[in-house]
Amino acid sequence: MQAHNQIKTFQLTRPNGEATDFVIKSTADIYEQMEANQELTDHPHRHDYYTIIVVEKALGGVHIIDFKEYPLNEAAVHFVYPGQVHQFLSQSKPNGYVLNFSSTFLMKNGISEELIDRVYLYNSYGDSPPMPVNEHQLSTLFGIIEQMNNYHQGDNYFRYEALGALLKLFIINISGACTLSHLNSEYESGSNQLIRDFKKLIRIKYKSSHKVQHYASELSVSSDYLNRFVKEKTGKSAKDYIQDKLVIEAKRLLLFSDLSSKELAFELGFEEPSHFNSFFKKHSGLSPIAFRKTVRNMA
Repeated sequence: MQAHNQIKTFQLTRPNGEATDFVIKSTADIYEQMEANQELTDHPHRHDYYTIIVVEKALGGVHIIDFKEYPLNEAAVHFVYPGQVHQFLSQSKPNGYVLNFSSTFLMKNGISEELIDRVYLYNSYGDSPPMPVNEHQLSTLFGIIEQMNNYHQGDNYFRYEALGALLKLFIINISGACTLSHLNSEYESGSNQLIRDFKKLIRIKYKSSHKVQHYASELSVSSDYLNRFVKEKTGKSAKDYIQDKLVIEAKRLLLFSDLSSKELAFELGFEEPSHFNSFFKKHSGLSPIAFRKTVRNMA
């Protein structure tokens, strides 16, 4: 797969280029560095790691995640998952922090990815809105980040264990501080294990399985039950989730590769290129090639 020369996939490294599993940065420092390098705007890119951006205020601008725009006009926590395309366009120097960490960091510190997945358990693919926080909640989160920063810059022998413990505390506070609190007991009770398992299956099998009955069979339920249960909990049917995943992955491939429409169709498991073209246009309003031209002209 040939990557488009304007679009980058970043790996997690220290300033000297050395690989790492955890990095913390000030949004103001990033903004000033871009200005110093005469980079007038952030470009669409993606990471192979998790990113959490906590912003106190940003006077104008948008954060684009998987081709959806979210305004920067209030204190909020922004989540970007590995592989998501994002672009942070602030019109002024934002006051906040960026946390970058890998799946390996989570594993080494005993942090379940489910703890993070619950943040957007009920959201469809490509739907990652920032989560507003009030002044008290923001103060708590900033306090945890300041402790992270102290350990990150220090030489304590157990600093990475401390960073792991603080990251877990940070994520737990997000779960309680935002609109998720009323969902936590239901999540923990296991009543939504079906949704968690369904979304995991989609991540693994979206290329080979496009039909609800394939997933229902693996989950030992009927297609009707899976559709109804997912619709009741999320507002979208199981079919919608599968199609949303295909659309997002198609958009990412159109942005990050030079595969033809025919090659894209086969890559995503469509038997006929014409079926893929019709499917993509129905869900995005543009043909695959027109979408590619549009997003690359914006990069």
